[in-house]
Amino acid sequence: MSSNYPIVIYGASGYTGRLIAEYLRDLRVPFVAAGRSRARIEEAMRVVPGIEDAQYEIVEVDHDVDALTKLFQGRRVVCNTVGPFTRKGPVVIDAALRAGIHYLDTTGEQAYMLDVRERFGEEFRKAGLLLVPSLAYMYAVSEITARFCLETEGVDSLDMFGYGVAVPTQASTQSIFDIVRNKARYLVDHELVEYNGVEVRDVQLPGGSVLKATHWGGTANPVWFHDDPRVRNCKMTVALSNQDIYKRVLELERAYKVQLQWIPDEHLIPLLDKLAATMTPSMPPRESRSVHRSIDWCHGRGNNVASTCTIYGTGGYLMTGALQAYCATRLIRGTPAVAGFKSPSEVFGHRELMGALQSYGLASVTHQRIV
Repeated sequence: MSSNYPIVIYGASGYTGRLIAEYLRDLRVPFVAAGRSRARIEEAMRVVPGIEDAQYEIVEVDHDVDALTKLFQGRRVVCNTVGPFTRKGPVVIDAALRAGIHYLDTTGEQAYMLDVRERFGEEFRKAGLLLVPSLAYMYAVSEITARFCLETEGVDSLDMFGYGVAVPTQASTQSIFDIVRNKARYLVDHELVEYNGVEVRDVQLPGGSVLKATHWGGTANPVWFHDDPRVRNCKMTVALSNQDIYKRVLELERAYKVQLQWIPDEHLIPLLDKLAATMTPSMPPRESRSVHRSIDWCHGRGNNVASTCTIYGTGGYLMTGALQAYCATRLIRGTPAVAGFKSPSEVFGHRELMGALQSYGLASVTHQRIV
């Protein structure tokens, strides 16, 4: 195993993992494609465009701290795509800390983020390492819109929205189901406040259509802005073109409150995973940029100022792959100015992240100060 491969894609056999591999190959960066099954990784790598001239190794590894620590030693950064992260993420974070490498992942699970901030954030800071969850379309892109709004001095409240045409992978659906089991929060007067169950509201898209939307587990953004002294309030709402998904989430919440919450985790988790498998394919087809489009927008408000930002994107999973590869490459080529538990834009800059997406033709942005 060579230390000349500074980036580890953990979960390389999955949908997101192979997209990260595709963009790392495009950037001419060597990587390790790692996971629990060599055969599945080999199968996934065979369909990565241009893989024949990529520099990479395949490593089969058990999902435990000791095995992962050994794999990570001598590397610089791990891109973790193995979810649900509430269950599987802490093992990878612990191994990254022990091996002394930076950690990036693709989660939007708010409860997990709050947990790992408390458990690992300070230790990563002391070690000069980065712990960056949610480096993905959800919710790095929406964070960019908020950062643009905050360029208007005096903005202290962020009303954030996301809309997507997407087919969640099975792992993403498992994460959604895990969200139902945990409290969701939003930011009010600098404090994280719990929602009273799944909140549903009508949202008008920039084009005028009105859809039902939910808080989607609270999202990452209230966590990111909790420690920003400029931001008093932050709340995000998410709508999907497939309106059946929010209905299924509501049904699951009711079922959980009435029946499922009494079931021990060792029996409940396999049941939820089985339900997730019935809702979505384990490996959906590659996204079509002419179909799988997204809109993320933010309205920033202060006492007598206001600003707005909208990002039009195409291919949420494509954006995730591009962002992971771009940021991992940044980390192996320079020392970051910050350490510890940080948001994507805090580390890499919102304008720089937007520039990376624009360079691949994956997103465009408009922003303005209203008053």
